[in-house]
Amino acid sequence: MELRQLRYFLTVTEAGSLSKAASVVGIAQPALSRQIRALEDEIGVQLFYRHGRGIRVTEEGAQFHAAIGPLLQELEQIKSDLGDAARIPAGTITFGMPPSMSAAIGAEIVSQFFALYPQVRLHLVDGFSGFVNEWLAAGRIDMAVINNARKAPYIRMDKLLEVDLLLFGRKQDIEDLAPQKETFRTPDLVGLPMMLVGRNHGLRRELDGAMQRLGLELNVKAEIDALVPLKKLVQEGHGFSVLPHGAIPRGIDNDEFAFRRLVEPALSQRFMLAYSLQRPTTLAMRELARRVRIELAKAVADGRVVGRMSTGALAEPE
Repeated sequence: MELRQLRYFLTVTEAGSLSKAASVVGIAQPALSRQIRALEDEIGVQLFYRHGRGIRVTEEGAQFHAAIGPLLQELEQIKSDLGDAARIPAGTITFGMPPSMSAAIGAEIVSQFFALYPQVRLHLVDGFSGFVNEWLAAGRIDMAVINNARKAPYIRMDKLLEVDLLLFGRKQDIEDLAPQKETFRTPDLVGLPMMLVGRNHGLRRELDGAMQRLGLELNVKAEIDALVPLKKLVQEGHGFSVLPHGAIPRGIDNDEFAFRRLVEPALSQRFMLAYSLQRPTTLAMRELARRVRIELAKAVADGRVVGRMSTGALAEPE
C-alpha cells in the first residue's frame, strides 16, 4: 500500500468524481482509476460504486476514509514540523483574498515575501468570499482572507478587520440622493435599482439580513459576481451597489463616482483570516499570516482601508 495511493483515494472521495480528482492531483483519469483499483485489490474491499453517472463511496470506503484521513494529516504535520525545525520558511502557499483586500494590500504582501522569504513560492488569487470559501472547502487554497463566513468544519478562522459598507454610485446620482452628506440611511435603499453580488457572498448576507430585520425588501436589478463589470454598470448609470471601502478605487471622489456610508443601522463587513484544516499549518503560512496583519494595519493607518482592526488581530497566529 503506497502513501500516494492513499492520497489519491482521499482526493477522489472528497472530489466525488474521478475526472475532478484527476485534475486536482495532476494525472490522467485512467491512471488514477488504475491506482484506485490497485488499492482496492490490496485491501480486499470495494471502496467505490461505479455507475454511469460517476462513482460513489461504499460504506467500507467511508470507514476507510475516516480511518486514514487523520493519519495522513498527522504525517503531513510531522513533515511540516521537521521542516520548521530549521526555522527557514519554505514551500508553496496558495492564498486567496477578496478583491477589496487584494487591491489594498495584495501587491505589498507579495513584494514583502519576495524580499523576506525567497524560498517560499506564494500564489495569490482573488475572488469574492463565496468563491474563496469554496476553494478552501475543496482544498484548492491553503489560507485566505474571507468575510462574514459561516462556521465550517474544514476551516479555522481568526478575526482580522471590520469595515463599513458604503452605497456606491455615479457622483451626480449620489449627490441627488444625499446632497452635502457623508452618510445614507440603510432603509432608504428600498426603491433604488441595486446591482449586488450573489446571495452566497458574505456582503450580500449582511445586507439581506439587515433588510429582513427592518421588514424591507431591496429592488435587486442584477446579481453580478465580478467587480469590474459591476463598477462599469454603475458608471453607465444602471443603478447603485453596496461595497466595502477597500473595493472603492483610490481617488473615487471625482467626476464619475461617489459613495456614502450606510447608517441607521450602520452596516459593516467582518474579515477573517481562514486556514484549510485539510492541510498542515506550516511555518511559511504562519509568517504569511503575520505579514497580512502588518500590511493591513499599515493600510488602515494610511487610509487605504477604512476599518477597525479586530481585538487580538495583531497577535501572533496560532
